[in-house]
Amino acid sequence: MRRRLLALALAFVLALLGCVGILAYVGGADDRAVAGKKPVEVLVASTLLPAGTTGAELRNSGKLKTVQMPAETVPSDALGTIPAGLDNLALTADVQPSQLLLRGALGRKQTSTGGLTIPAGKLAVSVDMTGASRVAGYVRPGSEVAVFYTYKPTADEANSGTVTTDADKVTATRVLLPRVQVLAIGEAGAVKASSDMIAVTLATTQTDAERLVQASQTGTLSLGLLNDAVTVEPGSGVDTDTLFR
Repeated sequence: MRRRLLALALAFVLALLGCVGILAYVGGADDRAVAGKKPVEVLVASTLLPAGTTGAELRNSGKLKTVQMPAETVPSDALGTIPAGLDNLALTADVQPSQLLLRGALGRKQTSTGGLTIPAGKLAVSVDMTGASRVAGYVRPGSEVAVFYTYKPTADEANSGTVTTDADKVTATRVLLPRVQVLAIGEAGAVKASSDMIAVTLATTQTDAERLVQASQTGTLSLGLLNDAVTVEPGSGVDTDTLFR
């Protein structure tokens, strides 16, 4: 009799503990569900935010509004405020109206001039090129290219190795710039090109810009479209005499 009473008491205690555990789990699930639906404040663009806008400019622009959204629907890098640490960073792409402002949208500041975004430390230089020189039109803004220069060398040109008795008929081609970024194709606002010649705008250093401008006035430029796996090395190039050697 005593054993049966003890067994019943033990069963009752276990059942009670089980009920307490279930209630605690359900209560925790409710808390988690409530936390997921708890509103959090995030920043949303009220109008178009152009690329190049800095964090400090965004804060004072009046083009952001604060809205509340359920926490479970908000990306982890959504911004509710713009801290001072983001003041010198800038939008790397346009943010459309009603789009959330994300931390990942802000990156290293670039200089924007006339609507053209130029990488920091570089300047933009444009040269006219034909479709063939632009890899049949496959070169696009953002592409990385090598620039080749075809010209008439002098008979004793340094580093060329050219030795000929008929120098006027000799042309040479060498790598001028091994890797540069294309910023734009064509003129800003142009509907279509009026001829086969189209301006190609490249991001270069001052030294490379000087070389590019000089070469564009004294010879012919061609582009080679690059990918991440190719490396172009400047060298002595080839000329009419060494083409098949």
